[in-house]
Amino acid sequence: MRFGIATYGFRPDHIVPLARHAESLGFHGIWLGEHILEPKEFESEHPHDEGKAVVPVHTRARTMYDMWTMVGGILGATSRLTVTTGIYLLPLRHPVATARAAITAQQIGGGRFNLGMGAGWWKEESENLGMPFEGRMKRYNESLRVLPRLFAGEWVANEGPAFPFQTLRVTEEPVHIPMIFGGTAPKALDRAARAGAGWYGPMVKPEESIALMNQIRERREAMGLTTPYSYQARVWGEPTPELMQPYLDAGFDTLVLPCETFQGRLAFDMTLDQKYRRLEQIARDMKLQA
Repeated sequence: MRFGIATYGFRPDHIVPLARHAESLGFHGIWLGEHILEPKEFESEHPHDEGKAVVPVHTRARTMYDMWTMVGGILGATSRLTVTTGIYLLPLRHPVATARAAITAQQIGGGRFNLGMGAGWWKEESENLGMPFEGRMKRYNESLRVLPRLFAGEWVANEGPAFPFQTLRVTEEPVHIPMIFGGTAPKALDRAARAGAGWYGPMVKPEESIALMNQIRERREAMGLTTPYSYQARVWGEPTPELMQPYLDAGFDTLVLPCETFQGRLAFDMTLDQKYRRLEQIARDMKLQA
């Protein structure tokens, strides 16, 4: 079993030292979410916030950072910790730029990087970056068609329509980059089963996570896919062995503690020293070994 923390919602200046401490305690990895901007006014609702009136922690500008800068900072500061983008907003960037950044991250980390991606839910964020929200799935799927070939070191051309480019390559040698998918809709689960090396679930109750995982497993079996696959759950509740057992029994291999659970009521005001003590407590409870 692998155990990690999702740090989106933390103070950005705490994340790299926190990653170093997590590595020293035996945590497997860090998961980095992202948003790029905070619109002053918006009507979009997060699909898993269940109508809450409070703005989700992940939409506040003080918790935002540049994804690739943070990935490189953590990989450069650690030697064993895995870094996963959970999730990277794929439709907001050109796929060639994404490939260039992901390959560099894998080279810096010596194989410790996973590209977790999704289409995004925040309409106003997409539109403020000049990307029509209604077209995000077309951009997403177009990027998915070319990314594996770019990672493989092939000469690639793309007719578009979203990201047309002439024949090019971004690496001479293949670079293995596991692609981890988010999403819970039927099409997203199909995509995760068919094209991914793993699935990273939302923060929902264990029974819902398990049901979604089983749907992906059934899809992979129907497709005859037998390649190794990682099922990663964002856990619901305090990370004690008893509460984590349903995830383990169901077959999840990776459990990720969300920032909301990690920080609790202290949220953004939690000091770095308090985060260290919290990590140490979790490591003891879960019997992690450095």
